[in-house]
Amino acid sequence: MYGYQLLRFACLPKEIARTAQWTRTLSPEQLFYLERWKKRMIADLGEEGFKEYSECLFRNGHLFHNAVEDILTAEKKDTDPSDAFGSPEVEGFVDSISRILEDVSGVRAIESTVQHGSLNYLGIVDCVARYRGVLCVIEWKTSERPKPYLSNTYDNPLQVAAYAGALNNDDNYNYQVENGLIVVAYKDGSPAHVHQLGSELLLEFWQKWLLRLEDFVEQK
Repeated sequence: MYGYQLLRFACLPKEIARTAQWTRTLSPEQLFYLERWKKRMIADLGEEGFKEYSECLFRNGHLFHNAVEDILTAEKKDTDPSDAFGSPEVEGFVDSISRILEDVSGVRAIESTVQHGSLNYLGIVDCVARYRGVLCVIEWKTSERPKPYLSNTYDNPLQVAAYAGALNNDDNYNYQVENGLIVVAYKDGSPAHVHQLGSELLLEFWQKWLLRLEDFVEQK
């Protein structure tokens, strides 16, 4: 079964995704597009402008995740969820996912470390909760451009599959997760796009993740 297969593999921490180690596991085509995008942005913004842009994206992502965590834990903290919208910089993102949050319940973990002991990989999963009754590994993403199709999310499905694999192999969790969810929020407040990964689809991405992981190990 899927849950048993997951026990054999690992997940990659978000920090590695921002390092040269993760970049080395990308395909030549992915590296080409990544480098082309970077050069285009530097041409438009300049070196310093691109640096400030990147820092702003990182900061807003951090603030957005903090706001989502505050909203989802407001009941436990006995606070008003409306007080958890955080910085004005991320109000649009939070408004973008407001309807989605109505379908999220039974939160099991938020910003929680998961690790695959036998392969010595760990990561921090955004959220584990029920979406419309189905327990999922949930990743909250922000974007400046619409991402209506799963293919628009690039490697995000691999990330979800990797985190699910680590969680299902982590003795700190007494449950298994076989479904995933990617939620893409927009700064202008337009409705977020939701991409559900059922057990069969998540398994497909898990198998793709194994190939990525194998490349990563070989190139270390």
